[in-house]
Amino acid sequence: MSSKPLSGEPLQSSVTRRDFVGGTMIGSGAMLLAAGAPSFGTAAKAQTVDAPLTGLAEDWTGPGGIGDYAGKNGNTHKIVNAAHNDIRNGTLDKRIAEAPLVDELYDLVIVGSGISGLTAAYVFLKEKPEAKILVLDQHEIFGGEAKQNDFEVDGYRLTAPQGSTGIVVPWAKAKEAGFPTPFLKELGYPEAFTYQEPENLSQPIQIPADMWTPMHIGWERADMAFYYEGKGMVKNPWRNGFAEAPIPDKVKRALVELELFRTPPQRDDWAQWLDSMSYKQFLANVAKVPADALDDVCAYLDPVMAAMGCGQGSDIISAYNAYGFMMPGVNGYSRYQSGGPDPTDGIYLATFPGGNTFAAKRFLKLAKPEALSGGDGLYDIQYSSVNWETLDRPTDKYRMRLGATVFSVVHEGKPGKAKTARITYAKDGKMASVRARGVICAGQQHVNRRICHDISPKYREAMQAFHHAPILVVNVALRNWKFLDKLGVAAVRWFEGLGWWTSLRRNLVLDGKETQPLDPNKPVVLTQYIPFLLPGTPFPDQCTQARMQLFSMTFADIEAQIREQFTKMFAPYGFDADRDIAGIITNRQGHAYFVGYPGFYFGKDGKQTPMEVLREPFHRIAFSHSELSGAQMWETAAEQGERAAKQMLEKLA
Repeated sequence: MSSKPLSGEPLQSSVTRRDFVGGTMIGSGAMLLAAGAPSFGTAAKAQTVDAPLTGLAEDWTGPGGIGDYAGKNGNTHKIVNAAHNDIRNGTLDKRIAEAPLVDELYDLVIVGSGISGLTAAYVFLKEKPEAKILVLDQHEIFGGEAKQNDFEVDGYRLTAPQGSTGIVVPWAKAKEAGFPTPFLKELGYPEAFTYQEPENLSQPIQIPADMWTPMHIGWERADMAFYYEGKGMVKNPWRNGFAEAPIPDKVKRALVELELFRTPPQRDDWAQWLDSMSYKQFLANVAKVPADALDDVCAYLDPVMAAMGCGQGSDIISAYNAYGFMMPGVNGYSRYQSGGPDPTDGIYLATFPGGNTFAAKRFLKLAKPEALSGGDGLYDIQYSSVNWETLDRPTDKYRMRLGATVFSVVHEGKPGKAKTARITYAKDGKMASVRARGVICAGQQHVNRRICHDISPKYREAMQAFHHAPILVVNVALRNWKFLDKLGVAAVRWFEGLGWWTSLRRNLVLDGKETQPLDPNKPVVLTQYIPFLLPGTPFPDQCTQARMQLFSMTFADIEAQIREQFTKMFAPYGFDADRDIAGIITNRQGHAYFVGYPGFYFGKDGKQTPMEVLREPFHRIAFSHSELSGAQMWETAAEQGERAAKQMLEKLA
């Protein structure tokens, strides 16, 4: 199979997934396989750790790679210790008055240097270039979850995302499907992307443009295998209705029927209606997934939706949240909105080597050019280095202070009459305060509700409505991927052990240059996005217990399980963990995604939703984070950053 792009786009098969599955199972008499065959997934067991979570050591974090992002992999032990000490446990709150005032009055202080905060700084300075801005962030490098890991393997520089990755393209179709596309031209993104071509394959393999789409919504875009304990690899199971998979016939039939379900009820209040039920309730009561197959169908879909953006599974998230990530069944409403075509057949993701690290760098470069080395081209930005000495120079209008844990944001005086706010933080073991005419809190609400000390009960209640689920992002650097070439697949899913999915991807060609090899004889990084699912555990305890499970694992625990899992799956195809694994980096994202539970998206009895409340400033404080859009993506982060910046410009005019 050729993998050459058409007009700069990933190869799109001439048939859709419905052509693969239509008729393969409906009405067929496929044989029921072994009664003891595994189900589609197993629930993680809840674990707890020492509640203060302030004594974690370096061996918990593990290796952090090379380059600017070395030792800055996700929520490191330093970040978790400081966050729980200074913010959650409030150990410094009584000492706020002791914090010395530093710097002159700022026009704007932004708390958080993720894409939302970086966008806010860019938009504010574009309108008001003479303004004095300070960005404070607890992490040692900007970007939030839009950061990367870098490896050096056998002479090759390899890059992979720590979290945020993927640009929804093409622009027009993305906008039609409801995905915002802000700042694309300003960021320098081209109208069409060119993708890497694989080299030296021993057999034709369809390699996807990104690792996300084939997880489910575009399974026809990759050659993949499902690994079943006791059975081994089953190649491309969707293409023949799971005929060779060791799962019950009733589950095979239910999966195919759900994939072909295209006509949910048309009603004017469809969005509110979807938000009134869990996705599991929709599957059972609307899509009519049989009761004796429902749990297995949910177990198949749960890690997909959790990893893509929902955080938790079908028993927790609303059907409307599932709709936002194009899950089967509810995706019928996407077709209604687009006039009939299936959006999952027309949109796809473009991925830079380090994911949306590129967008974070570009926003900083636009507003503070001296912060990064090199020119303005795509390739230059991708491989730019941070000029650390320029970030916090006293003479600059735009300053960025990293490693600074903000634990207090308050108005100076009564909030309704105050002309300034005071922001207090801890850095290098010392406390300090700065003053500003306005503040944008660009972090998540689990932080904002603890650091914004003088907000009204209405705002605090809105913040408390947000609950977050963790994700573990693991990057495994390999010296080669001959085992995948021999197997004849680009992606693999499994149902027992740590993790559930990994895939090759065709990175973007930037300014005519390939960024890293795509050759089975050369090094590569395989990325895993691992949610922690606890079906049956009450919400929101499920989020807390999932996070405790993530935090309870040392790096050594994770590394050992990955080596064991890869050996189990790939040793029959020539893989040797000791020989072939060059490095492993773990990125713990303790609050990766907010969870959109039933009733979250639409207010009741005419009341504002939590998102609507927080999209309005509380006097001198505005709030900006992707979760305030209802979906955590880099595009929504930029959208919310722009909104908050404009609100502060108006407030300070």
